[in-house]
Amino acid sequence: MPEHCPLRGADSLTRNVSVRLRLTTTFPAPADHVWALVKKSSTLLFVSRGLLSFIGAEHFPQQWREGDTESARLLFFGCIPAWQHSLTFERIDDDTRILSTREGGGLIPVWDHVIRATPDGNQACTYLDEVEIKAGVLTFVVWLYAQIFYRYRQLRWRILLRKVPQDAISN
Repeated sequence: MPEHCPLRGADSLTRNVSVRLRLTTTFPAPADHVWALVKKSSTLLFVSRGLLSFIGAEHFPQQWREGDTESARLLFFGCIPAWQHSLTFERIDDDTRILSTREGGGLIPVWDHVIRATPDGNQACTYLDEVEIKAGVLTFVVWLYAQIFYRYRQLRWRILLRKVPQDAISN
């Protein structure tokens, strides 16, 4: 690249840039019910279906386990194959109802996710998705996708909560 080119060094400017998405909503379900669902791999598959699928998800455990790392190939919109993605479950805390993962793969080396379910009265809870994203020059574009993706997930959560009765959950 020529010495005078304004793009020289642009990669070094964006390599370590991260953005954070923080999205909360109130679900009409007790925090314990939501938390029990958070810990199930089938919940991830359900709330992501349509925008994101996981090839190899049949090997996921029924319930996530702290310290485990799971991998799957991503499939966007049910038909566009993408890269291998890994999820390491760093924290699954039943007392505080917090699940945190270190995730990444392919074009997105960092996609670290925290989920929290906080009681908000007897029959409601505040649900939080918080994600840190680092994707080099694609960070902003990935952040825009994440905005859509997590709003979609929270919509799918509402559908799931209507489908799964509270007494049907076993830890």
